[in-house]
Amino acid sequence: MPMIVDPSAPHITPPTPVVSPDGWFKASIDTLYAGVMLAVDYTASTPYSDAAEVRKVRIMRTDPGKPAVPVRSADTAWAIEGVGAAYDHEAPLGVAVVYTATAILADGSDGPVSSLAVTVPEPDVPADVWIKSVDDPGLSARVTVTSWPQLQWESRIDTADVAGSPYAATAQDVYASAGSDISIDATGDQIEALRTLLTTPGVRLIQTRSANRRPDQFVLFATPAESVDTTPDATRTFTAAVREVARPGTAGQPLRLPGWSYDHLAAQYASYNAVESTFGSYLALATNGVFT
Repeated sequence: MPMIVDPSAPHITPPTPVVSPDGWFKASIDTLYAGVMLAVDYTASTPYSDAAEVRKVRIMRTDPGKPAVPVRSADTAWAIEGVGAAYDHEAPLGVAVVYTATAILADGSDGPVSSLAVTVPEPDVPADVWIKSVDDPGLSARVTVTSWPQLQWESRIDTADVAGSPYAATAQDVYASAGSDISIDATGDQIEALRTLLTTPGVRLIQTRSANRRPDQFVLFATPAESVDTTPDATRTFTAAVREVARPGTAGQPLRLPGWSYDHLAAQYASYNAVESTFGSYLALATNGVFT
């Protein structure tokens, strides 16, 4: 059967990728969702001699002044016979980060290491805040935060009276994670996206411009509320309580891309032959044509 196409749809030109010096590791900025598409192909450029022995790849990201952390969809990712893909929507905005990919061979040993650096652009004002779902990169909203209340860290101090001393014995633990409230304006399609982000259980990532001096936070939202500012077709204001949580674990997490899955594939193409004729390689299919 023929491929289903919309002749009026504009052609997508993927951004020029950043490539590691060895030619095996690539990265492309996804400006629509403030993420980074990553791919390895150990058969590219001057092929790795044991590319057929590669089974997985481990990709780490190093942010400025911080230790390296695993990329969520590459801890580890499949890279059968040296080809694999990952997606990172947790990189800080507006600063250069370094990605390092390590091939994992069939016997469990490490293969070659490749590195590259990219910068995910910061959002412009007034919609200068990203709220992202950790589990679903496509469920992300770029919004305007109208109120950044004070952050508050609860202290953890235990005390006990000491006989014969005016001073109590004390023990102090680390401060509790920050809590606050937030007010957000949204318009158009962002209204539904933000409503889903606030009312569906799951960890969210809040990111903004470095000039705002608000560190990236993994959070849970509580008691969300929505109000119509003027008329139903105008801006909506959302409010919620915010509790900072630890970054969720990354081990074994699958590849998730915005707007691309087996369900999307089945909806867009009428047959496997249509898929095969459109995507010339597994890497192209896995990344929806970003890499070939």
